Amino acid sequence: KEKERKSRSRLLSELGEWLQSCQTLEELFTVVGQFMERLLPATDGQLYVYSHSRDVLDGTVEWGEKESIRAHIQPDDCWALRRGRVLKLGRGLQGITCNHADDLGRVGDHRLYVCIPIIAHGDTVGLLHVRFPDGEAADAEIFEDDLLPFAIHCAEQISLAIANVKLRDELHEQSNKDPLTGLYNRRFYMNACRTALTRARSRGTPLSLIYFDADRFKSFNDVHGHDAGDAVLTALGEVVLDALDGRGTLARLGGEEFSILLADIALPDATDLAELVRTKVAEHPFRHGEILLPKVTISCGVAEASGARLAPNDLLKMADEALYAAKDSGRNRVCTYGEDVQPGGNDAASRSASFD
Repeated sequence: KEKERKSRSRLLSELGEWLQSCQTLEELFTVVGQFMERLLPATDGQLYVYSHSRDVLDGTVEWGEKESIRAHIQPDDCWALRRGRVLKLGRGLQGITCNHADDLGRVGDHRLYVCIPIIAHGDTVGLLHVRFPDGEAADAEIFEDDLLPFAIHCAEQISLAIANVKLRDELHEQSNKDPLTGLYNRRFYMNACRTALTRARSRGTPLSLIYFDADRFKSFNDVHGHDAGDAVLTALGEVVLDALDGRGTLARLGGEEFSILLADIALPDATDLAELVRTKVAEHPFRHGEILLPKVTISCGVAEASGARLAPNDLLKMADEALYAAKDSGRNRVCTYGEDVQPGGNDAASRSASFD
C-alpha cells in the first residue's frame, strides 16, 4: 500500500509539471485524460468545464469506460455544484443521485461515485466526476486507502491549471483587442499582416487590404459628443463584421480608422467587398441610446500586395493613398491603388487637414 501511495504521489507531481507547461485548454484536457487513467486506475469519469456563458458545463475529458459522458450538463444537475462541496454517493452513504449520473446503470447497485467541484481563486470553473469500482469491499478500500482524498488532490491540480490557462488567454486577448470595439488592435493586425505577406509571397497567392475610415468624424464628435462617436465606432465594427461574413481580418487601427486584411483575395474581389461594406454602412441607422443619429458614411482605399517583398507598412501606405483619393473625390466611395491611384501619384503624408 505504501508503495502505491508513493507511486501516486510521483504521478501527481508529474501531472502538475505537465499541466504547468500547457498553453491551451485543449492541451490541458489531453494531459488530464491521459493521466487520470494512470492516477485512478479501475475508475472511469469525466471532467466538465463551464462554458463562456456560464449556463452549462461542457464535457471535455473522459476516461475509463467512456460510455456516459454528456456533451453538456446543467449546473443544477449536480448536487456538488449546488452545495459547493464534494459529494460522495454509494453503499451506506446518505445523498441524492445527481441528475447527470442517474443513467449510469450501476448507481442503483450502490456503485460509489464522487463529484468534486473544480474551484480556483474562489471561482467554480468545472466539475470532476469519478466513478469507483463496484462492491462493498471496494467502497471500504477506497476510504481506507485514501483514494478519495487523492482524487480531490487531482481536482485541485486541475483547477489551478485551468485557472492559469484561462488567465493567460484573457491577458493575451486583452493585449490583442481594442477595448472600445472588441476588434483586433493595430499591434495584432500588423503582426497578422506580416505573416500573411510572407505566406502570400511563398505560395504565390493574392493578398489584399481595405483601409477605411468614417467621413467627417471629427465634426460628428464636435456636434454629437464623444459618447455618440464611441457608439458609432462600436456599431460600425459590428456592421462591417456582418458584411464580411467571416471573410478577412478586421481591426481598428486607431481613432476612426479601420482595416481589413483579405488573404487569398485579389484586387477585383476585394474592391467588390469594399463596395459592399461601404453600402452596408451608408444604409445602417446608427443610434445613441434612443436617439437616431445622422447617416454615417465611410471612404475606402483598396490595395493588393504584388510579388515584391513588402512590409506591412508598405501595403498599408498603398491602401492609404487610395483612401486619400476616395476622400479627395468626394468621400463615401471606394478607390483602388493601381487603378484609381497610380504608384507615387498621391502622398498620404500631405493629406489635407480638411479630410477628417
